[in-house]
Amino acid sequence: MIAKVDFYGDFTLEPTPERSVERTKERKNLLLGLPQKIRNFETIPEMHRTDWFNSPSSCMKLTDGVRAKEATCFDEAFFHFTGGCAREILYDLGCVCAISGASVSLLREDTTGVGVPPRITLLASEDGDGWQAVGDITQFCSDSSPVIINRSVEFAPVKARYVKFCFNVSLHIWIEQLELYGCTDTEGALDIVPTDESGNDFPNSFASTEALGSKDVLLAYFCHESKEPISKDVFLPHVAYIENGEIKDTLFDGYLFLPYVAFLYEGYKKRPLTKEKWQYYIDTQFIDGFNMDALDEAAKEVGEKLGMPDYKVNVYFSILYPVKEVKEFGVIDGRNLDFSLLEDRKAALKWLIDEQYARFNAKKYEHLELKGYYWFTEEINYADSQLLSLLRFTTDYVRTLGLITTWIPYFHASGYNDWKNLGFDVVCYQPNYAFNQAVPDSRLFDAAETAKLLGMCIELEVGGVQDWNIERIKKYYAAGAITGYMTDAAHMYYQDGVPGIYYRAYTSDDPKLHSVYNDTYRFIKGTFKADEIEFNTEESEK
Repeated sequence: MIAKVDFYGDFTLEPTPERSVERTKERKNLLLGLPQKIRNFETIPEMHRTDWFNSPSSCMKLTDGVRAKEATCFDEAFFHFTGGCAREILYDLGCVCAISGASVSLLREDTTGVGVPPRITLLASEDGDGWQAVGDITQFCSDSSPVIINRSVEFAPVKARYVKFCFNVSLHIWIEQLELYGCTDTEGALDIVPTDESGNDFPNSFASTEALGSKDVLLAYFCHESKEPISKDVFLPHVAYIENGEIKDTLFDGYLFLPYVAFLYEGYKKRPLTKEKWQYYIDTQFIDGFNMDALDEAAKEVGEKLGMPDYKVNVYFSILYPVKEVKEFGVIDGRNLDFSLLEDRKAALKWLIDEQYARFNAKKYEHLELKGYYWFTEEINYADSQLLSLLRFTTDYVRTLGLITTWIPYFHASGYNDWKNLGFDVVCYQPNYAFNQAVPDSRLFDAAETAKLLGMCIELEVGGVQDWNIERIKKYYAAGAITGYMTDAAHMYYQDGVPGIYYRAYTSDDPKLHSVYNDTYRFIKGTFKADEIEFNTEESEK
């Protein structure tokens, strides 16, 4: 089931006779005064199931013609949407009309988190069964806040009785008015050509091993002055499942190389790194005998021990963020780059991608295969007016190399529900359940529902070695067995660096901690049993 209708009630169309109207060429707002039906695409947390965060579907503010007096979330003219991944708002015009345009007015108020969607898609149907996407309302960006933004779309007239407005909701969307323009005379209007209006954005299937290129990808943090480079001996119990000192089987088949967060951030603020630091990051990946070299040697040993001399593991490189405040990044192609300029930011990212690609190929690794690149930031900063163009350039360029781009947004991060339109090939969703005991067990199932709905894979996270940390990582595994992401999805794994918690579990004499290593192997091989774990089913998101 794709849509989870847990707030607005029934979304089904109720057949009613077409009302008799005077057929006229007068173009007007056909929605004025009409009621609507609404559906959400994801479970809305309990704390947001209120009239303040989500106006009830019976509320008429979307079509009452009343405009806001002020650009503030407290103005009573706005209809409220919070969370729930996305919305469809359905209207019955009462009779077949010729529709040719639509408009929306909504609030952007940065201080309260009221934002704008990337687009609002208008779908039309003559019979309520076959639907056609007839137009997108876009370009909601603005240099100021708070502000009420008005945008519209025009298209060739089509015959329609039913329309749906569809848009993503990452946090708060406050809409003032929806308008649909057309007339009741349908002469000359085009017939609806039904299309699959939701298949691309809502595939309702997990991202697979085939999409990612690997089934189980370990986040291999490196590149921090206080951390030792990763040796072959440390990589070995990640590449292989080792029991009583003997290599028994393979384990993680992919490795995402990425810098420690402290290398890129100071608190929550991105560090304005220059080319010198970017070069240091690249060089650190290829330290002789460590990091990339060490992984190649570990894969070679595992393959030899298991009778697979050609065995390879996959690797993914990271793409660092070109912070706009950097005015003198360093010289590339004969000029000192200025990151206030979009073309200079593109040039730096192309250089970073090319440098890593060339260094990897020059090493001629026999047991590593490069699969793609990872966009490091965990959210999309839509306030950066250049970012969408920068992302599209980057993802398109990586594909010219025959590689993919991947991204790992945190739970409900900005842009998580628009990842395909951002240009990524595969996205892995973070449940963010591992790090806070106050997060209920339901989070794992909500994250799985969303990941499947949007066609993402899942990140498994282990936050420490205390008893409650151990209990939580096993609940990730059990939830995967129950929801299907254990076998149907690709996975990425966060474990606080390499060596990290999986290595500590491998080397530990404590049976409880060591069981994490064994259970990770069972999960990777698809044999973890959910009946071993007990969930608190009475908890829910607050």
